[in-house]
Amino acid sequence: MSVDKEFLKALTEAPSVGTSCGPVIKLLTKRFGNSFNRTFVEDGFCLFQKVGAAPSDLKAVLVAHMDEIGGCVYGPRSEEQGGGFHARCWGNQPEIFANATLQAWDYLGKENTRFFPIQGEVEMVGDEKRLVMHGDGIRPYRTAWTFKEDTTFDGDIIEGKALDPRVTLYTVVEAVRRLNSPHIGAMLVMAEECAMDVARKGVTFLQRHSPNLELIVNADVPWIENIGEGCLDMPAIRIFEGRNFIDPSFGIRTADKMDSMGVEFHLSAARSGSQTLLFTPIAHTISIALPSDRVHMPRVSMSLLGTERCQKLLESISENGYK
Repeated sequence: MSVDKEFLKALTEAPSVGTSCGPVIKLLTKRFGNSFNRTFVEDGFCLFQKVGAAPSDLKAVLVAHMDEIGGCVYGPRSEEQGGGFHARCWGNQPEIFANATLQAWDYLGKENTRFFPIQGEVEMVGDEKRLVMHGDGIRPYRTAWTFKEDTTFDGDIIEGKALDPRVTLYTVVEAVRRLNSPHIGAMLVMAEECAMDVARKGVTFLQRHSPNLELIVNADVPWIENIGEGCLDMPAIRIFEGRNFIDPSFGIRTADKMDSMGVEFHLSAARSGSQTLLFTPIAHTISIALPSDRVHMPRVSMSLLGTERCQKLLESISENGYK
């Protein structure tokens, strides 16, 4: 099993913020192709599963999120204020975005999205730092933006923007495609970086339509400093996310099973959290982490070997974790 660098490069370079995920959804729909159905819930998620299968056939669902950090333009500033537009940013401090190369697009952009440059600056309002945006083509309350960076490969190292979450998004997509089972689907959700409760739409959908669901596996990318014994080339099963319990007894049993099969991973816990907790009420739940060197920055680093191992771990859990 080797990483498809061309697809991973396209997936990480595509911009998608909040629930404005049209560019990434377009790529994923093409990747899954005609042998998979797509259930699309606007401002929520995409569920991919085999053609001919219904949500009621699902026994295992792999979950990842599509959105990256960035923001949305708000209302205009007066000439006395210096012009431009107020902006909301998600995932890091305003100066990180103001000092980076950015791209913007219309929030509803899908098939023929037009991207254009946008520039940020930081203003102080009392003791608070706020972001101001400038650029031609901005439309108040409907222009989204994020970093513009090329993804590069150097030996084992991947470097670029949006590796959190797109590398684990890649592993979920590829695992489900490779397993090619009517009982295993991929639920790819939006807005985790800025509005984690959006994932509740996916939870509610599965509660209503997937009564045979036995296993949920959520995969995400934490900063390596936030995962116990973190290693770039080794995925982890996290039985705790911050203060949250992620079915630790089931997680430990699953880890024992994976270990007996020779799957490469380690058992761990994280200081940070993700959307995994939202899914725990509806089925046995596993949290998978593949760490990055730095997080929520214009450029971060991850491991190709770790990516391959993460995909293998997802496949092994999906095939054996609910039997």
